[in-house]
Amino acid sequence: MSSDSIPAVSSYFLTNLTYTPMSYRDRITVEFGLNFTSWFLNFLLFLFVKFKRNIWNSLKSTIVFVTTGSLLVNIPLILFQFWMVINLQLGNEPMYTVFTCSFFKNFCSSTTSAYQVLPFAVSIYRYRTVVLKSSPTVHFVIFVQTLVILIFTIYAFLNFPLGENQKNDVCFVLRFSNTMELVRIFSTLFFNFFAIFMNFVILNFVKNFERENSQQNQTKRVQLTKSLLFQSIVPVLVSLPLLLGSFEFYFGIPLPKSFSTTWYATTFLGPFLTPFSSIIGISSTRRELFYTIFRCCYSKKPPAPSTIFVKVAKISKSDRSTFTVRDFE
Repeated sequence: MSSDSIPAVSSYFLTNLTYTPMSYRDRITVEFGLNFTSWFLNFLLFLFVKFKRNIWNSLKSTIVFVTTGSLLVNIPLILFQFWMVINLQLGNEPMYTVFTCSFFKNFCSSTTSAYQVLPFAVSIYRYRTVVLKSSPTVHFVIFVQTLVILIFTIYAFLNFPLGENQKNDVCFVLRFSNTMELVRIFSTLFFNFFAIFMNFVILNFVKNFERENSQQNQTKRVQLTKSLLFQSIVPVLVSLPLLLGSFEFYFGIPLPKSFSTTWYATTFLGPFLTPFSSIIGISSTRRELFYTIFRCCYSKKPPAPSTIFVKVAKISKSDRSTFTVRDFE
């Protein structure tokens, strides 16, 4: 399209056509390559925990949940990126209505935040099982994560009544609200830092209990808690460049150029690094994973991870001398 034939951005209605400009081709191709590689590695981790029955059965509400959640919640972004890459590489600028393109862009931003905060639901589950001595099932973490996804989806829709037309790389005309973007960023950070805080509380509780009691399996509980703490930190580390880059792009806050040209790409490694960090945080699952990857280098198979199943004791909450917790389902 020539610049003379393009009306002012502010004059577009939601039903008018917009497009993804060809200038976005190289960047989206790189982003899709990184995101799909991360997603595929996550898929391999999913197969690993799926076919290791002792891991699948005993870590269903923690490591298995985050591995599966990262795999599923990232699918909308993968599909949208794939659609743009195929069209742009074939020399076509994909066309949509302003509403459709804006919805895809804002919704995929929301799903990105949703998989970045998966450790939030796990931290609440763990707090209930370890500190409060209740016995929620895997349906509890699914319910909490569903609420989180719903919140971010509402953010995506609120861009329409609260936003205004803007030029963007993904959509030449994008209906977008800087206010809702700020809300999304701070919500993502809040959920992540809340998960980190909760895991510190749980770790302190478990360590104190370990010192006061000599029950079997306490060491593995500490290992699991540490691995989930690290798991909750990883999304913050990998997403900070893109989150900070949003401040520069949408709010004009200056940042080093590397944030928008290089380091922002680490965000797309999150779907793999988040579950991977928790798997390698437990010695037994780490050995099993490394044996699976480097099978040819081992002279003999390491012992399989033991399934730990410790029921929550039905006792007074004030009596911690006989306290047991169910970390593993």
